[in-house]
Amino acid sequence: MKRLRAALRRLVGMFSAGRREREFASEIEGHLQMHIDDNVRAGMTAEEARRDALLKLGGLEQTRQAYRERGTAPFFETLWQDLRFALRQLGKNPGFTTTAVLMLSLGIAASVAIFAFVDAALLKPLPYQDPRTLVDVTESIAVFPHANLSYPDYLDWKKMNHSFRSLDAYQGAGYLLTTPSGVEPVPGLRVTDGFFHTLGVAPLLGRDFYAGEDLLSAPRTVILSYSAWQRRFDGRKDIVGQVVSLSGTSYTIVGVMPDSFEFAPRNNAEFWTTMHAGGSNSCDLRRSCHGLVGVARLNDGVSVAAALADTKAIAQQLERQYPDSNRGQGATVQTLTEAFVGDIRPILLLLLAGAGLLLLIACVNVASLLLVRSESRRREIAVRGALGLRRFGWLGNL
Repeated sequence: MKRLRAALRRLVGMFSAGRREREFASEIEGHLQMHIDDNVRAGMTAEEARRDALLKLGGLEQTRQAYRERGTAPFFETLWQDLRFALRQLGKNPGFTTTAVLMLSLGIAASVAIFAFVDAALLKPLPYQDPRTLVDVTESIAVFPHANLSYPDYLDWKKMNHSFRSLDAYQGAGYLLTTPSGVEPVPGLRVTDGFFHTLGVAPLLGRDFYAGEDLLSAPRTVILSYSAWQRRFDGRKDIVGQVVSLSGTSYTIVGVMPDSFEFAPRNNAEFWTTMHAGGSNSCDLRRSCHGLVGVARLNDGVSVAAALADTKAIAQQLERQYPDSNRGQGATVQTLTEAFVGDIRPILLLLLAGAGLLLLIACVNVASLLLVRSESRRREIAVRGALGLRRFGWLGNL
């Protein structure tokens, strides 16, 4: 507690140093005069009396310095003095200041921009609930390790696996949206009923898809992206329950996703519709027709390697059961982050290294300018050193 009070007094003393210096100087002069008067009464001359009084006090300047160090924080006080001196020097040399600031600003700005991009792609977790347990599930063949799933295979994997808490699928789709001004193409995504539940995200307005709402016999429903809601429907609060025509089919809007929701593989999707396999798309029910990508959430305690072994065993079983359509088909399971980043990870790491190198070059250039400038001030710095300037003052030699 005593040390804390002393530290606080030192910090407060930095802001009242002038007043405290004047009070202490007055007190010192009073003590000095008292000693001088005592010495004069003892028979000394005025000069001898003053010299003896100074010796007894230990030197005025040393005493002032000791008092100053006990009453303030010398490190911060010196730092503040160096900063003020540096700003004065920079103000006297606008050309040098502009060049140095421009170099550092360009280096820092480029480095921050690249790091922000790499941070969003590699470092930040995906914006879903417990993203570490989300995996990308696909089939594999000899020439294509990440091949799409067929809908019948997806149903079998969903039923037979022991590793996933939930397994859903999605497929990119394009629709023709009927508007008052005509028909225009819009990007969309067909998903199974539990897709958003697996990701762990909920709509901003309305509801998620119900279980079984992706079956052929279920009503056609759609969830809007936030951008589509704002741009195409003016952000109307009563949009839930309205009907929209997509490719000639009426869909009921049941929800709107939040603005923060992103799904990297199809981030431009504006309309998220339920799958309804076997409808107008005759490809859905053929085991040889592959167009889906699976996304799953692992069971508690199940690793990606265990899930991969499980799905490979299922793929082998399906290959034996359906040799005509599933010959040579395996399985691939990887984290959803790895699936999103994919082959660009080395490029992102190279960009990050380049950003660091760019900032280093900017710092070296500024250091070179400082070195050239210090050469022109060699005599001044020598004089300052002779007068007691710290040799390695980090700002004092600007």
